[in-house]
Amino acid sequence: MRIYNSLSSNEIPFEMIFVGNNPPEFEMPENCHFIYSKTKPAQCFEIGARYSTGDLIMHFGDDCVFSPHALDKLYEEFIKMNDEKAMVSCRFVFEGEDLTDKHGYYWTDEKSSPRMPAGSLMKKRVWEKIGGIDKRFIALYWDLDIAMRMYEIGGRLVFAKDAYVEELTGREVLKRKFPILKNPLIYKVVAWGYHKISKPKVPPARLFSQYGVSLDRPLLDSFWVGESLSEFYCEKEGRGKLSKKRLHTVEPFKEEHFLTVSQGPKGKWT
Repeated sequence: MRIYNSLSSNEIPFEMIFVGNNPPEFEMPENCHFIYSKTKPAQCFEIGARYSTGDLIMHFGDDCVFSPHALDKLYEEFIKMNDEKAMVSCRFVFEGEDLTDKHGYYWTDEKSSPRMPAGSLMKKRVWEKIGGIDKRFIALYWDLDIAMRMYEIGGRLVFAKDAYVEELTGREVLKRKFPILKNPLIYKVVAWGYHKISKPKVPPARLFSQYGVSLDRPLLDSFWVGESLSEFYCEKEGRGKLSKKRLHTVEPFKEEHFLTVSQGPKGKWT
């Protein structure tokens, strides 16, 4: 419950929905709900969005933690914008580094391409209006597609001041649990000893390498990158033009068997 605990300092009431095939083995707080589903990750996120009860929604993975009062700051910024189509995002931290201004773009190496959020707070009815997640995504990059579609209808993105979300790696989790491991030399010695005495294991493939790079990112680009375009944000040699209008119609998830059967490309899921 690291992610829930990181949000406990917020004053604004919130509901947290977990969706997946690993039910919690502990009693969850009243504002936490678990929905069992063996469907693919992108569909699980859409399930969470559809079953949420609030006026505003925000997506994030369970490997993240938030800075103190992050939700309060996001909500304050959202109200200040007074815009139905607003997106308010935390700044993104990975392995102790704020990567928001370095990588927070559609093309991370092209600063003239649109800014991309790290799990933006937005109106649920606007999410529904644009069709939610396209069912052709398996696991990743659907959030960039949502942001681009928000821009397409006139949406705006703002990064809230002093609100951060951090993606935790296994190494970062250990360092938080055992602060002595923050010393690089001690961590290196402990890691060396662990690998010496433990049986070598093949680490599970990460979603990014298994589905993100090879499948979901090319799919995203097929929706937004072309050649003969009249309206585009920028052009990158060897890639093409980044369109201001989606090049293919959204294919939303259907309600039939929504919780039990993956729709569109399934990956390794049912």
